[in-house]
Amino acid sequence: MTKPQAEPHKASQTTPHPAPQPELQTKPHSGAHSSPHFGHISDSSSNPELEKLAQQNAELIGDLQRTRADFENFRKQVDLQREQAKNLAKHATVSKFLPLIDNMSRAIKAHPDLLAPVQKTLDKTLKSLNLSVIDSNVGTTFNPEFHNAISMEDDESGKEVIAEELIPGYLYEDQVLRAAMVRVKHQ
Repeated sequence: MTKPQAEPHKASQTTPHPAPQPELQTKPHSGAHSSPHFGHISDSSSNPELEKLAQQNAELIGDLQRTRADFENFRKQVDLQREQAKNLAKHATVSKFLPLIDNMSRAIKAHPDLLAPVQKTLDKTLKSLNLSVIDSNVGTTFNPEFHNAISMEDDESGKEVIAEELIPGYLYEDQVLRAAMVRVKHQ
């Protein structure tokens, strides 16, 4: 009995049943909008609504990219301004100490034997602040970027050299903080 049941079961498996045909294949195609499945994938030139949405999407992406670029430029500008303000504040603070440094240097020149340890401390402090004295020794070539000539000999023969340093000049982080005031002569 099991055999006859198995055979019809076998027969039903081997007998092909026609598969239901999808609606797409039975209906004739009348264009891109005839099928509900293909209505969303039509060419953008044939659907003005999709074309409009694609254009809006492109505009929004462009706006977003411009906004990102503007924000990045703004952030860089703020960072630059912050750094400039920081440097300006440092320069202003160090500039306020220059009269004190000048007075200390004068006192050390007046009593070099007594104030030699103070000179070493002053030099060490200036170095730690990235502050250096502009070379304005007698005979040094005059450089208008570093020296401010208070007086100059009328004789224009030879090169211009420093005759006397009146007020020392300083470089702060390799930039002129104060030019040295000097007298210049020709040599």
